[in-house]
Amino acid sequence: MNILLGIRMAFAGGRESAARMALMAVGVAVGVPLILYALAAVPVLQSHTDRLAWHRTTAQTAPTAPDPALWLAVTDHYQGRDIVRVHVAALGPRPPLPPGVDRLPGPGEKLLSPALAALLPEVPDDQLDNRYPGRPAGSIGAAGLLMPGELVAIIGHAPDELRTVPGAVEIRGIEQPGEGLDLAALWGIFFSMIAVLIIGPVVVFVAMTTRVGGPRREVRFAAVRLAGATRLQTAVLAATETAAAAIAGTLLGWLAFHGFRPAVANVVTLGHGTPIFPADVAVPASRQLIVLFGIPLVAVLTTLVALHPVQMSPLGVRHRARRRPPTVWRLMPIIVGVLGVWLVARAQNAPQYHESSQLVQGTLSLMFTLSALSILAGFFLAGAWVCLWISRGMARVTRSATGLLVARRIAADPYSTFRAVSGAAVAIYVATLLGFAAAAYEQPEHQDTASVLDAGVVAVHVQGVPEDRLGALASPGTVVARIGPGDQIVVPCADLARVSDLACPLPQYEENGDDSQAFLRARDLFILPYPGASAADHIFQPMSYAEPGPTAGRLPVQTLLIPTDGSAAAQERIRTLAATVVPQSRSKTSTELTAGPLLSATSMAALLPYALIFVLLVTACSLTVSVITGVLERRRPLAVLRASGVRLGDLRRIVLLETGAPLAFTVLLGVGLATLVSLVTVPPQDWILPSASFLIGLGVGGLVAFAVSLIALPFMDTATRLDTVRFE
Repeated sequence: MNILLGIRMAFAGGRESAARMALMAVGVAVGVPLILYALAAVPVLQSHTDRLAWHRTTAQTAPTAPDPALWLAVTDHYQGRDIVRVHVAALGPRPPLPPGVDRLPGPGEKLLSPALAALLPEVPDDQLDNRYPGRPAGSIGAAGLLMPGELVAIIGHAPDELRTVPGAVEIRGIEQPGEGLDLAALWGIFFSMIAVLIIGPVVVFVAMTTRVGGPRREVRFAAVRLAGATRLQTAVLAATETAAAAIAGTLLGWLAFHGFRPAVANVVTLGHGTPIFPADVAVPASRQLIVLFGIPLVAVLTTLVALHPVQMSPLGVRHRARRRPPTVWRLMPIIVGVLGVWLVARAQNAPQYHESSQLVQGTLSLMFTLSALSILAGFFLAGAWVCLWISRGMARVTRSATGLLVARRIAADPYSTFRAVSGAAVAIYVATLLGFAAAAYEQPEHQDTASVLDAGVVAVHVQGVPEDRLGALASPGTVVARIGPGDQIVVPCADLARVSDLACPLPQYEENGDDSQAFLRARDLFILPYPGASAADHIFQPMSYAEPGPTAGRLPVQTLLIPTDGSAAAQERIRTLAATVVPQSRSKTSTELTAGPLLSATSMAALLPYALIFVLLVTACSLTVSVITGVLERRRPLAVLRASGVRLGDLRRIVLLETGAPLAFTVLLGVGLATLVSLVTVPPQDWILPSASFLIGLGVGGLVAFAVSLIALPFMDTATRLDTVRFE
């Protein structure tokens, strides 16, 4: 009965109640998909790992079929895009099958991914198609692809033919998904930041929307208490009203999460340059249930906490006693959190950190998470203290009645003032923190460096193939690098200098020596595997360099450095010829040797635009809700002011100042706090200001979000009409 009465009361206030319920539902509907997308980050990476499983197939893979097969997998490139090329030969009627195919191609056949099948007719054969001999005999399904645009070819051979190809191995099974992500490593600083600083503000935003029209509802429920309702009955009535809007918003948000998955998948590339499958943007059912039940629970708890004064003293609702003003002690959680983050950063930057146990690393990650939570909690506590000082400053410098009204209003309740802008301030704090982290990864040691290989030169790693098979690749100016005992690269230094920026004598590795960085650049030219390793790669890392001696011609060839005219077509023709002559070969160009680390591409710089969009969305929604709430909460006093002669424009300026002034200063607080956190977490040599474009985008985005919130101002005319005074 109480629940039915609560639903009736929720809609008994006419259009105002309906608008309040709709605003609460929309606020929750915006928050739910944001939380679900944040929770989908780890499952997306796990799906990426699972889809890569069959690429890791080796001779040691556990059997998955009765009959064996010959297998040679190579990761190739075309115009900067990865191409997986797999040579197979069945050794029986029931060989192991990669996912996405129902049979292995026979001799003279090939299976192509849809993207590769569409690309081949657009490119001259000698630049791409000749790498995949045979006639198309089918397509590779989505189960065998990393993403819809992945380029994959499975090429069939006769067993006797493939046995003669170096690198081909006999397999009895295909590697299956099951390699779990190292969550102890993933839930380090980056994903702790995602969990604490992105999910947290969205939950705060949801709680804030639940408080829309809170004071007016408190008066209503105080009347219910005075009419004889018990505390439990009053709580049920209030919870029913909130739960109805929260449940409706949660269902809308859940539908929006699934509806916008294709759009989200279209912008997530994980560093590969092409979108992922929409089905991979998923949240485990258990976590979805936690969100679907947890968000309405948070909304209800917010209402019950706000209802506490009504429960304790319903007569005091109309004449609420002023709360004690906030003090400087509210800064203490920030100090404790910053100190904890600094200690964790020092420990993680220490040389012995990577040698420590997983327990130690997990403990440090937990300490970082708790410290980040302490900073976030301190931010909320300190916000009211900052708003108090804003009011005192405005009262001192303003000379207008509007400014004095705003100053007195903020001073009377700095807690509610900060609560109105807290969602936007925290969102700006999050974006600034991510901006500093991305800027750190833009430093030279984290980013692209000049290629050691001259432009137009193709480095073909033939991995010890007999020299008599390399005649077709030999051309005037080709530099031959051989492999000597102890993983030593034997190459004429003068010849190598012709096709690279290396100088003679070639650098030698010296531990903690001045030449270490030069040696590492030289090593990048010959090292195998590089990102995108396959079963055909024999892990190789040169340990030293030497000039060829009298017997150098007997050493196996490791790499051919082949000059071209510099055109993309000429380089692709060399790649195609190498793939035909030496199927297991791998090739590099100067463009690929400038590729930065995967972490920078997939976590920080690549995610920064999406973080900025998140900030703008949360900021715009938070400010809109706060402006609407401010008008609804003070409908009566604003109407009385208008009836007494205050112009409508002055009333709008009051609302603007009450939102704009605290927003500006709390945003500065968030930016300053993010700067301080970055200073204590990023090593001094890596610390740098975010790019000017990011700072400008953040500032303009904040102004645009504030402008969006002004859509609520036209409703002030309706809310403060003279008949409103009569109604009140």
